[in-house]
Amino acid sequence: MIAQTAAKMRAHLDDFSGRLCAGLSKPARRFVSEALYGIAARGSVRLSEIGRALEETVSLAKTETRLSRNLGREALRGHVGGAVLREGSARIGKRTLLVLDISDIAKPYAEKMQYLARVGDGSTGEIANGYWLCQVIGVENEDTAIVPLYSALLSRRAPDFQSENEEIKTASSQVAAACDGRGVWVVDRGGDRRELYKPLLAGAHSFIIRNTGERHVLVGGRKVETAALAAQCPMMYAT
Repeated sequence: MIAQTAAKMRAHLDDFSGRLCAGLSKPARRFVSEALYGIAARGSVRLSEIGRALEETVSLAKTETRLSRNLGREALRGHVGGAVLREGSARIGKRTLLVLDISDIAKPYAEKMQYLARVGDGSTGEIANGYWLCQVIGVENEDTAIVPLYSALLSRRAPDFQSENEEIKTASSQVAAACDGRGVWVVDRGGDRRELYKPLLAGAHSFIIRNTGERHVLVGGRKVETAALAAQCPMMYAT
């Protein structure tokens, strides 16, 4: 039974990776297929764990070296990321929530990883070495299924880094274009910035942004605090 389940999972992953990798070289297609299988089988993104799942006849060190070499392919991220966005955008409807989140990946013990920067560790509240992660996922209201759309690892020390605002605008513009304007953008307090409101309003996008409490809006030509305006809204639903 376990063997049959594993075989079915591998077949589904092979089909999915085939769609993601159309147009890539054979070694790149093999790598993506093996990486997806290893991540699913071992529940880890570490190359050592992926290598163990593959159970190759060569040493684990050689498997890791091969996986690492293929992971470094420059064209891989853009190609696979674009394919994931195309796959996911087909499932985005007019009122699907597009959740944009900036989170952190803390690497407190890392010393030699490329472009390590200082980030606020959301788990401990302390400043540590690590990276920022900009993500966009799609989710239907009152549903738990998640549709991945965009993900980028960011470092202020990377030579091509401009600003957090520019990274967020890049993510939102790519997703909005792929979804043909469908969906409702949802951003936490970090999105309450003039620089982010401008493209959303210019593109006539629907959005929900958690307010910092210091924002005003114009209602009937009158300047009103958003907190005061929210207090006047009838709350008809419990959730």
